[in-house]
Amino acid sequence: MVERRNCSFCGDAIEPGTGKMYVKKDGSVFNFCSNKCKKNNIDMGRVSRRTRWTVRYSELKASTLSREKGPDVPEAEAPMEKPVKKPVAKPAAKVSKKAPDVGAKPEKPAKKAAVKPKKEPAPKEE
Repeated sequence: MVERRNCSFCGDAIEPGTGKMYVKKDGSVFNFCSNKCKKNNIDMGRVSRRTRWTVRYSELKASTLSREKGPDVPEAEAPMEKPVKKPVAKPAAKVSKKAPDVGAKPEKPAKKAAVKPKKEPAPKEE
């Protein structure tokens, strides 16, 4: 019978005849299920416990949640969900009665003329 191996990075089972084996100079052997796992571990230096898509991350998270719940809470119960914020109703926008012409430039708002105080004419001397 062929020995089944687990991925050194993500923790998934590797089918016999697939995956990659990486051997370091010191003799340590890493088995990877995909090139994605190899690149994340060897090239990028990521830690599998902090990478969300790995099995090791989900196992660590599940174990910390079970410790936080305590012995009297059933394990099947999911953690509380965050409350959903209700959307705030916005006031209706003003609708113009006149439809704009297709291809026409948008109209600029008319500038209000500034009210200037009237100058009284100087009295004429005769």
